[in-house]
Amino acid sequence: MPLVVSALAAQILGAFQKMTEPVGSMEQAQAQLAQDLATAIDEYIKSAKIVIPPGQPVATAGSPASHAGATVAPSPDAEIS
Repeated sequence: MPLVVSALAAQILGAFQKMTEPVGSMEQAQAQLAQDLATAIDEYIKSAKIVIPPGQPVATAGSPASHAGATVAPSPDAEIS
């Protein structure tokens, strides 16, 4: 799923709107706001789609039952959407 800034903005707006009707102390309201913002940011980041293209060159040595290998070139750039 691609990152959708408008969805993050809507969650942040909702968190601030909840602050207009705080329940309990100011400290409780601030803690709730912090939790709501953290949740919104966490969900936004985890909604990213990361595609790693094939093509990582490697060199191997050994028998078919026991291989050792290492990369021989930089990895292709990942695509994040």
